[in-house]
Order: sequence, then structure tokens, then C-alpha cells
Amino acid sequence: MNVSEAILTRRSVRSYKEKQIPEEQLQRVIESARMAPSARNKQDWKFVIVQDEEKKDELHEAANGQKFVKEAPTVIVGVATKPDDEMKCGIPTGVVDVTIAMDHITLKATEEGLGTCWIGAFDQEEVKEILNIPEGCKVITLMSMGYPDEELGVMYKDRKNPEDITCRDTYY
Repeated sequence: MNVSEAILTRRSVRSYKEKQIPEEQLQRVIESARMAPSARNKQDWKFVIVQDEEKKDELHEAANGQKFVKEAPTVIVGVATKPDDEMKCGIPTGVVDVTIAMDHITLKATEEGLGTCWIGAFDQEEVKEILNIPEGCKVITLMSMGYPDEELGVMYKDRKNPEDITCRDTYY
């Protein structure tokens, strides 16, 4: 599978098989995050890999009771370790850097036959407490990951037309 196929195949998966991800496969997915670009190459991130059933159950509660959080074999929690650092343009590096790395995870996971779902509905402080994430860090996202119940394939995605989302030389 090439990158274009992964982009067209990837979708949010909320139903997983009861099958653990082999460690070698999980490490290939994590390697894709490790190789992601980051501001000034600081790599101010940490990825908490959660597979413990009790922890996943607690995360499920912290994520508004979304059932698939506890049912997925793995939840990866993307953490910005220096969330207040900013690029010269005033945008926080932690949010951008972790987001890029997590997107690398979604695409590599797709290539590996795994499904993922980006989770933004969660209680920040509760997740930090569950996972012992230090003060000063910020959880950017939770991402469920596992073998999807239904096979992934290229599918139609309802998206705006290119001319509706792009401009040339000036904003209009």
C-alpha cells in the first residue's frame, strides 16, 4: 500500500476484533511517529501505549463513555511534554507536533491492516490522573487502535471540492 492508498483507505474505526496487536507490528506503527517532523526537531512528545484492561476501562469513562475506547486492544495517548512552547508565528508546537506524529500513526496503522479512531472527547485532567502524566504536559488526543471488525478498503469520502478549500496567492 502506498501513501495515497492509505489516505483513501483510512477512516475512523469504532469496532474492533478481540485480537491483540503483535509487538513487532505495534513497534512499526510507533516508529512512524518517532520519524515525524517536529518544531526545531525537539520531539517534545510522549506516546502512552495503553493495553491494560483496567486502564482502558478508566480511559473509557474519561472519554465520555465511548464504548470502543475500552474495546480496542490498544489506545495510544499522544502527549505534548512542552505544550506552552510556541513557534515564531505564535502557534503552540506541542499541539502541531503531536498531531503530525499521530497522523503518521493513522497512516502506518492503515498500511498494517489496523484501524484507528482519533478521540478528542475526553477529560484532560482525568486522563492525566489515570496515566500519571505530569503537570505541565498536555494530552492532545487519545487514539484507539486494533484490527477492524470490517475490512478497510478505499471508500468514498464526502469532502469539499479543492476549489472550495484552496486559494492562489491571496486569501479569498
